[in-house]
Amino acid sequence: MHCSVWRFRGDPDELARAYTELMERIPPENHVLHAAARTPDGLLIVDMCPSEDAYRAFFGSDEVRALFAEHGLENGVIEDFPVVRAYARRAELTDENWESAAG
Repeated sequence: MHCSVWRFRGDPDELARAYTELMERIPPENHVLHAAARTPDGLLIVDMCPSEDAYRAFFGSDEVRALFAEHGLENGVIEDFPVVRAYARRAELTDENWESAAG
């Protein structure tokens, strides 16, 4: 599993609005573990993918980059890390149960 952390600085309300509009264009089934939070100086997004390859394929695509840019979310600071342990729906999320965690 792979986790990315995105930090956008700017007006929290404007960034939250842009994020909400962006998320309306991405199918919910693409998100097994995803969260966004308003911060005092912007927006913080945490997203998990089943692998680093899946992360790079999705967020590295021209289509996804264009979608983020269209909503003014192209200048964030992005960090990505291998996951040590994750929980969803009060249960540990592993490589084996990744797909069933969403349902």
